[in-house]
Amino acid sequence: MTTVAYLFAVLIAGVAGYGLLVRIGLDDGEAWAAGRAAGLVAMAMPAWWFGVAGAGWWWVVGVVVGVAAAAWGVRDLIRRRPWRDVGRAELLFWVVTAAVLFIRLDRPAVLHQEKLMDQGILAALLRATSFPPPDMWLAGDTLPYYYWGALVWALPMRAAGVPIEYGYNWTVALVGGLIAVLAWAVGRRLGGGGVAGVIAMGAILAGTPDAWRQLLGGRALSNLDYWASSRQVVDAITEFPLFTVWHGDLHPHLLSMPLALLAWLLAAHAGRRGVRLIDMAAVAVACGVTWAANPWAMPPTLAGAALLLVCGDGRWHWPVGAGLRRWIAVAVVAVGSWLVTAPFHLDFSPPFQGLGRVFAWTPPLTLLLWGGVLLVPAFLAVVSIVGGWVRGTDELRRRAVQLGAAAVTIVVAAASGRPTLVLVGVAAVVVTAEVLRPGDSADRPALAMAALGLFLLAVPEVVYVVDSYGDRLHRMNTIFKAWIQGWTALAVALPVLVRWAVPGRSRRRILLATIAVLALAHPVGMAWQVLRAPERGIDGFVWMAPGDRALVDELRRQPLGATVIEAVGPAYSEFARLSSASGVPALLGWENHELVWRGPSVTPETARRRGVVEAIYASDDPGEIRRLARAEGVDLIAVGSLEERIVSERTLTAIRDAGTVVLDVEGGLLVRVGPETAAGDMVAR
Repeated sequence: MTTVAYLFAVLIAGVAGYGLLVRIGLDDGEAWAAGRAAGLVAMAMPAWWFGVAGAGWWWVVGVVVGVAAAAWGVRDLIRRRPWRDVGRAELLFWVVTAAVLFIRLDRPAVLHQEKLMDQGILAALLRATSFPPPDMWLAGDTLPYYYWGALVWALPMRAAGVPIEYGYNWTVALVGGLIAVLAWAVGRRLGGGGVAGVIAMGAILAGTPDAWRQLLGGRALSNLDYWASSRQVVDAITEFPLFTVWHGDLHPHLLSMPLALLAWLLAAHAGRRGVRLIDMAAVAVACGVTWAANPWAMPPTLAGAALLLVCGDGRWHWPVGAGLRRWIAVAVVAVGSWLVTAPFHLDFSPPFQGLGRVFAWTPPLTLLLWGGVLLVPAFLAVVSIVGGWVRGTDELRRRAVQLGAAAVTIVVAAASGRPTLVLVGVAAVVVTAEVLRPGDSADRPALAMAALGLFLLAVPEVVYVVDSYGDRLHRMNTIFKAWIQGWTALAVALPVLVRWAVPGRSRRRILLATIAVLALAHPVGMAWQVLRAPERGIDGFVWMAPGDRALVDELRRQPLGATVIEAVGPAYSEFARLSSASGVPALLGWENHELVWRGPSVTPETARRRGVVEAIYASDDPGEIRRLARAEGVDLIAVGSLEERIVSERTLTAIRDAGTVVLDVEGGLLVRVGPETAAGDMVAR
């Protein structure tokens, strides 16, 4: 029933968002498609500000706002009766949500890669009494990471009371559905119709041609290596949205996608009708929460919104005369997007270490194996644009110019030693030049988004964001964050790119059919794996030992402010699973992540805490164990499946004797060692 309550809470947010968006002027289909994202933001924003002020009942504020706005939305639904438009958008949302849920049925475990971290942030938000929330892996400190993307989902999860082991996997599916239906709305807006929306929706969750490389190499459809497809570039991450939702990390790059698409939809609407104050406010809020959800997404999201504000009516407006108002709107949105989440920015210190020049490059074939379903139409559209610049009606001359320009570009690319940069860079310049041409063109906003997408693909061929991963992995995060956002921008522009790529409806159908064949191998393979899987489900804790699950359940019942000691081990492993699943902060969790979040200055403290944890799990003196734990201000010591591997029987007895036994079932032991507990006062359960 809690799962039903969670889905209902998200629906309430959708009705609330619909009511807000139709008042801004979006049509019924767009408003319903974007309603859940807008409603979740509308609920989370006032709740978060109350939480920043220290109100422990912050989430109640969000619920009240959501219910009130939903009543407004219900009134609009009754008055407008937009059942066909609403039904179409709702059907698209649930088809994709169900599909994402289905392709993940054979991999529900919230384990490996970043899942324990992402779950931990959700769990910390579910127990938070103020913001920023507590750091689940460094007890006593607040979380030094971007959590806004998780916050918009934590609020309905908290209101519904859904257990995180089920709420996590449902949220992955819901995010996938939102990404698809928002791409449909943006593509429909930019491409001029429902078919364009369907093309954009399919493009954003398309597979890559790398699946066909594997199939032609002899790998079975039921055994495709999706991880290899998401690591096309050596020493870099090349995720694409379909892989991201299938993989199931509720990481900022996934959680920010629907928010960025919402910002672009609002900006496209504002740019088409002429910018009003309410439009600027709406775009600023959407850009602001995207920024707070994922700072990596801020430049592309704001750039896309700016382009759509400037040329959303089909004309490019320079900042003079009537166009000055649009550029002022861009500035207002940029400043406003910071202000709406200002406390987050004032508290958060991103570990930005500057930019560097890359010293590794991407082979063109590698890029095509990753994004060929988007890049082939884009390159064909570029050739068409160049042909359109040729004056006169001489078709032979036009073809000669197109072939000559393509040949020169290819020769220069090959001679440069950096062919991908030249090819993508030239394509971006050509599309940008078309965007800047005078006159009216309904395709201009979509072409502007295509130019942004191509630019994002070119960025990691020139510069990278310096981080702590060293020279070998210097482009890893830059490619990851730039390419996946470039994919999103190109996907919503794809309907228009196809229209420019080839003349004639029949040829376009052939191109779209080819794209579909290239795109479908991955999702079909994912579905086939599920059908062949021996076990399926959505329980995120399916991997846990019974004692560990019992520990998590007991930790959830502990009062707010409780802390726990659990075994410390390497990142991306099972360690830190208790704090991640319960939200009760551990004395120390994943050290690697604390280093990435806080920088090298935290290393002495994490090393000291590791020493304390190791001493506790090695001691056979109850008094010493109690003293060490109390000195750290820790209330609870846990012994589960991982801890049992490192403790002796004497240590286990000593931990029992160090305080009150709160839980002792199925291999799960929880002992309270807080100051109020007398040693030996044992209550087994």
